[in-house]
Amino acid sequence: MKKLSRFEEIKIIASLKKGNSFAFNQLFEEYGKRLYFFAYKLLKSEEDAEEVVQDVFLKVWDKRKELKLDLSFKSYLFTIASNCIKKQFIRKDKEESYKHVIADNFIKTNHVEDNQLDYKLLLDRIDRLVDAMPARRKEIFLKRKKEDIPVKQIAAELNISEKTVENQLTIALNFLRDDLKKAGLSGLLFFCLFFEQ
Repeated sequence: MKKLSRFEEIKIIASLKKGNSFAFNQLFEEYGKRLYFFAYKLLKSEEDAEEVVQDVFLKVWDKRKELKLDLSFKSYLFTIASNCIKKQFIRKDKEESYKHVIADNFIKTNHVEDNQLDYKLLLDRIDRLVDAMPARRKEIFLKRKKEDIPVKQIAAELNISEKTVENQLTIALNFLRDDLKKAGLSGLLFFCLFFEQ
């Protein structure tokens, strides 16, 4: 596809401001791939990069009436994309933090030097254990421990009792603790404290 001239782009944006979906598609064709590769280069994930592109163009459509014809549309798009990417990094960091807390506390509790423990191996083991849980239990566990959603809210979202949520959390925690013990990580007394319901 031939790159749009500035004049052509302004005409298309003016149509988009009026709600023209064909104009929206033209702009998506022009910039979608470029945004994807920009996001992929930073996020290293096809799924996350696609999500960024979708978020960017969803925002463009939602804010179409506010678009400024005298400003660079490309700069506008890449600014939105940069903000989406930052949010992705913040979300991923928050989602991964619970595993780091487990690993860090293990190291402190057992007075293990960093060079004596394969930290990544420990994090990967926690990942595999969580993935091995039955789907509903895993969902409850991740909502509580990763997303920090209160038990009451989880119960309401999943249309189950708070007691069921608490039982599933207890089973999940016992499963994790037992496996880590079998692996020789028996000093995880912190585990129960950290995962206190």
